[in-house]
Amino acid sequence: MARRKISMNEQLEMIYQWHQGRSERQIHRSLDLSRKTIRSYIGRLVELGMSRDRPLPSEQELCRLMGLVEKPGSRFDQPAQEKLKPYHQQIEAWLKQPHMTIQQVFRLLQEEHRLKVGYMSVYRYVRRWIEPQKKPVTVRIHTAAGEQAQVDFGYAGLLQDGETGRRRKAWAFIMILSYSRHRFVRFVFAQDSAAWIDCHLRAFHFFQGCPKTIVLDNLKDGVLKADLYDPTLNPAYAEAERHFGFVADPAKVRMAKHKGKVERQVPVVRRQVMAGRNYRDIEQANQYALSWCKEQIGAREHGTTHRKPYEVFLAEEAAKLLPLPCAPFEMACWKRCRIHADCHLIFDKSFYSAPYGFRDKEVWVRADQKLVRVYLEHRLIKTHLRAHQPGTWRTDDKDYPPEKLAFLEKTPAWCRRRAFQIGPHVGQYVQSVLNDHAFRNLRKAQGVLRLANKYGEQALDQACRRALAFGNFRYQSLQQILEKGLWRESQPPPEQKPVAASGLRFSRPAHYFVQDREVL
Repeated sequence: MARRKISMNEQLEMIYQWHQGRSERQIHRSLDLSRKTIRSYIGRLVELGMSRDRPLPSEQELCRLMGLVEKPGSRFDQPAQEKLKPYHQQIEAWLKQPHMTIQQVFRLLQEEHRLKVGYMSVYRYVRRWIEPQKKPVTVRIHTAAGEQAQVDFGYAGLLQDGETGRRRKAWAFIMILSYSRHRFVRFVFAQDSAAWIDCHLRAFHFFQGCPKTIVLDNLKDGVLKADLYDPTLNPAYAEAERHFGFVADPAKVRMAKHKGKVERQVPVVRRQVMAGRNYRDIEQANQYALSWCKEQIGAREHGTTHRKPYEVFLAEEAAKLLPLPCAPFEMACWKRCRIHADCHLIFDKSFYSAPYGFRDKEVWVRADQKLVRVYLEHRLIKTHLRAHQPGTWRTDDKDYPPEKLAFLEKTPAWCRRRAFQIGPHVGQYVQSVLNDHAFRNLRKAQGVLRLANKYGEQALDQACRRALAFGNFRYQSLQQILEKGLWRESQPPPEQKPVAASGLRFSRPAHYFVQDREVL
């Protein structure tokens, strides 16, 4: 059984009743203290010179005497503590070893020394003589009206999705004003950047103003890189910060007490808003949450301020909030993307081109309802119209390198026009090549046209005339005709000579023996 701690008031009352002549039995019945305890205290006071025959000392003097009676640590002067003193150095040596605990010290004392003491006796001995614990000092920070709000995101439970008809995990967003303790609560199905910022906007409109500072966790939707001195905010959240004029103040990592006013509010919401209630859908739950903030939790006396949050908000804090901007906030989506080898990045299941010099670079993409902007280290490198249909390609041909752009610019139609400009036979040749399969043979047609730059337009036209005569459309054959100068030779298609009718019985047709193709 744990020792009962006797308060100072009980000690003073015990001394007063003893000085008035009451017996130990009477004091025991009055204060419910054991006679042994009464006898011990009174005996020590008598040793210090106190007597019933003398006037009762002042309260300050009695407190001084009681301090002498119950010296710090005297409660621990028990036989178990005396048993542990011979093992003091051994306990110190054990505690210096890695991974050692007081529980393990207790086990070692039993195993190696067969010491019959309890664990709490060992714990008290260590905390008193070897590793005294110092409780940290807590500083309570008070903020002025409209100065600060604290936000938190936590799991709330299952709620009905009105669109799908299924029950889904819901999360509670809570913003509480540090001065009045007035709060805003909203349930959402996602913890992404859009939901995070949307909840902020709804909270500002609920309060009809914006606090000057918002203390938040280091979640990725608000803080990209946590740092005590220079945190990096999410770009979308930073835009909201600049638009409304508040200052985002991320709390120190794993230091929940830095936003203690909101930290324990998620369990409160689960107990008072969610527990035992069946909502039609999440919208009904959100409507109830708003009325709960004003009419229920906001109308109750707060345990710390001892004032009603909603009344304090209306009377003292609402007018101190920052006014909301006249221009509406344009919600933008930011995403980290990579520019791939085809000079395109993928955003929201659509494809957007970027200059080829930035291939394999990671960029930030900002998308609103109209435009998609691509940034590299705060520098705008590309802008496109927003594609709202998944699978859409937004390509600017100028983003390709020149050697790749040439292929895209010289389309089949362009190749036909250019071929007839060089010469009629070149036009017929290219037309025949593209008629087979325009895009598969596009590169061949472009190569034929480039031969004019090396051999001249007249030579190419005559070479095409010779190739057409033999029905030869191989690029290598046309190139050899130009290299060997065969285009200068006049060689019309060979004529077929008639064969006597008497010789046709066992002979093949005359055209079988005609050499009508030139193979080079």
